[in-house]
Amino acid sequence: MARPTRIDLPGGWYHVVNRGIERREIFRDESSFEHFLDLLSKMPERFAIKIHGYVLMDNHYHLQVETPRANLSKAIQWLNVSYSVWYNRRYRRVGPLFQGRFKAILHQKETQGVTINRYIHLNPVRVKALGGHEGREGSAEEIRQEMIERRVKALKEYRWSSYRYYAGGMRNPEWITTQDIVGFFDGESDRARRTSYRQELENAAGLGHLETDWKKEVKAVLLLGSEQFVDRMKGLLKGDRREQTTLRQARTKVLSWEQITQAVAKAWGTEWEIAKQAHGSRALAAALHVGRHYSDYSLRELGQLAGAMEYPAVTMAIRRFEKRLQVDKTLTRRLKQVLKLLQVKT
Repeated sequence: MARPTRIDLPGGWYHVVNRGIERREIFRDESSFEHFLDLLSKMPERFAIKIHGYVLMDNHYHLQVETPRANLSKAIQWLNVSYSVWYNRRYRRVGPLFQGRFKAILHQKETQGVTINRYIHLNPVRVKALGGHEGREGSAEEIRQEMIERRVKALKEYRWSSYRYYAGGMRNPEWITTQDIVGFFDGESDRARRTSYRQELENAAGLGHLETDWKKEVKAVLLLGSEQFVDRMKGLLKGDRREQTTLRQARTKVLSWEQITQAVAKAWGTEWEIAKQAHGSRALAAALHVGRHYSDYSLRELGQLAGAMEYPAVTMAIRRFEKRLQVDKTLTRRLKQVLKLLQVKT
């Protein structure tokens, strides 16, 4: 069966889902949840994406992201690979962690943005344990009230979701964008709109209105929105030249190789061509390290930019550089200078 075509769209809104292989757990304990969120927090700066919502469940995750630079595939691939490598090392396992290619539903912000956001945040309520109390003693009203309270509590107290940032319980960090969704709710102030958001979600959770009807409207190519929106996206799939030109123009790097090498050259106090060829300077390895951790270049792309290096050689060079950082204070100081010149947050 052919897999759905992916549309990497500048300014596209996506509902991203990925599950553990054979539906196995991908988050074993608190440290694994925290590490995934740490990676997630780096994505807005590294890939210039916006994260509008997330929830991490034991065996899968959901994200709502926006891609100003049309680079969803590259961003999620980096996230999945980085987490998988860490997870396998941490828990001494081998093999794939995720169940194949991630699923991404391109949806219309104006008509479906809030719907998808609600669906994501209601995941902790959408579990069997909160689906009913068949066979229990007590009146129907007592059982119903208890269930309502349990569902609302599950929504409010779940730690691994962005709901708390929307509801006003916690100040959201810079890497979470809540204003766009909150802006769809009624209220003269941000606080009032967040109150409207919280009340709507808590009512939906308590009554078991778990926002799943939208799934019936998803088209074969994973599109969700008005007929006009779906038709326009299908036009991209068919190769509309004007649209494809826009996509190509949008696929620019967040941090270019030229910017990286210029910063390294300045920190090393010489021209780039001289610095990268000087024996023992480690300038090239420094540039590869920065490219790997602070841009959206793949290892293969970095190898090509560095001068026909195979990606295993790139990986080895980066590992040696990072090991050297632990004992070489001069190298550490130079790297800090490079990151400062590039205005990269660490």
